[in-house]
Amino acid sequence: MSSRSDVFARALRALDAGRGVAIASVIGAHGSTPRHLGARMAVASDGEQWGTVGGGKIEQLVVAAAREVAAGAAPRVVRQHLTRDLAMCCGGSMEVVLTPAAPSREVIAQLAAGQAPEVLVTPVDGEPLALRAASPGDPPHHHPRLANGALVERVGGKERAIVFGLGHVAKSLGPLLASLGFAVIVCDDGETGATRETPPWATELHEMFDARVVQPGDVVLIVTRDHAIDQQLLEALIVRDDLGYLGMIGSRGKVGRFRKRLEARGLIDGPAGEARWARLRAPVGLDLGAETPEEIAIAIAAELVARRRVGGVVGDWSPRRAEAVP
Repeated sequence: MSSRSDVFARALRALDAGRGVAIASVIGAHGSTPRHLGARMAVASDGEQWGTVGGGKIEQLVVAAAREVAAGAAPRVVRQHLTRDLAMCCGGSMEVVLTPAAPSREVIAQLAAGQAPEVLVTPVDGEPLALRAASPGDPPHHHPRLANGALVERVGGKERAIVFGLGHVAKSLGPLLASLGFAVIVCDDGETGATRETPPWATELHEMFDARVVQPGDVVLIVTRDHAIDQQLLEALIVRDDLGYLGMIGSRGKVGRFRKRLEARGLIDGPAGEARWARLRAPVGLDLGAETPEEIAIAIAAELVARRRVGGVVGDWSPRRAEAVP
């Protein structure tokens, strides 16, 4: 269960027990702040809370105000500069809307069950939460934004991570990706016996290395045991400008050879080709000096967290490690 679903599940249980509850949602975060847009917690009228909006004095203030809203007071927005108003060292400012939970019970129940439509709308004036289908221009997963007096956030479905290869790295990486909220789809030809059963952390297992499995917006990770397969997949995927992320395991030498081969095939010619190559993360993962499959998995997962939280990846693509073991 994701942290968001857990907050709403606990709020729902409290409502069903007859307790007053308020939902605190971060609708403004400027400068250095402990949490950002879309961070949430639920607070009961007796002070019990689930989730966090950052801790410290800002959270104490939000909890005190949320208890009043949970007990029947009108919705409100808490606005604080963390340094000037609260003597915190962060230096930024936050705005947190406090929404009574009871009028949004049906929405909260859908969110708690993970059965919500694609977009959650949180009015900044504390009016009830709403759910709707996605529309063009809505933000991607993990990047909520303010629009038309509301915080708009993708909640339906999980971001997909396509893992090509079910070797040592994938077996360490898969559980990490699942714990981060990805729907993990694994592709392997089964020649090593790795596909005898679907791993418990995978939502799908395809017994083939087929780039047609990939959909727009997917995170794609090429971590197979075979360089020839890696190259075939890269040739098919490097031209896909609609991917959310494309990463490939390997050494600096391997990556350099692949680049020359792609250039020879005309797949990365000109400015458009350079832009496509620049989007490829190879060697994949943050430069942690990782060597073992477990360390490489952590480096990859960390880079995906960086992409999620700061909207990109961290660092250059200097060699992360010697030839990695898939």
